[in-house]
Amino acid sequence: MASGGNIGRPGRPRSGDGRLSKKVILEAALRIVDRDGIEAMTMRRLASALGVNPMSIYHHLPNKAAVLSGLVEVVFSQLQVAAPADGASWQDQLKDAARAYRRVLRTHPNLALQIVSDTAAVSDVLVIAGEPFYQALAQTGLPPRSIVESVDVVVDFIHGFMLGEASSTSETFDLGPDLLKRVRDLPAGKAPALTRVAEALGESGFRYEFDSGFESGLNVLVRGIEAGI
Repeated sequence: MASGGNIGRPGRPRSGDGRLSKKVILEAALRIVDRDGIEAMTMRRLASALGVNPMSIYHHLPNKAAVLSGLVEVVFSQLQVAAPADGASWQDQLKDAARAYRRVLRTHPNLALQIVSDTAAVSDVLVIAGEPFYQALAQTGLPPRSIVESVDVVVDFIHGFMLGEASSTSETFDLGPDLLKRVRDLPAGKAPALTRVAEALGESGFRYEFDSGFESGLNVLVRGIEAGI
């Protein structure tokens, strides 16, 4: 018979087991975050998932902040932006970078809020994933400060868009019927511009599709950057 003691879970590294590594820890942490969100990712929960003593994790990653920073690195190392075709405009290159960034966040949407709210995480992301944005905008002739601000605006747009998209359970949502009813219930003369637009579009005009909405927003941003050149 096997003796008692800290045996650990089958197939998982035990406390002090040489199979425990930064990579293994981050993979387990990402599974927790993807399934249950950032708040669920505690060091105790992570240790339980790995079947180890929590102190074993600290040998590889000193605290939760280090784990979250590692997750950003793991996730955004997956960012793949195709090499620009010969003659590709900076506008197309910037859009390709933004689409690739969105694809990564869509795969791990629970990380989006962490990235938005954590200055260190934003810095990690820019170091790992910012080069395609800067390469595109470096061709515009804009001064460095304007390039930084333009990248910030585009990335902030993607983060904000992803927070909305991640909270939705479908590819679309339809504001039309409810919005039109509310507009029609307004006192006469209240919000006249909104009323004119809502009446002109009707119920179907406020059906929102995330893919087309993302492209529309991206086009607006690119035109704004163009205007500043």
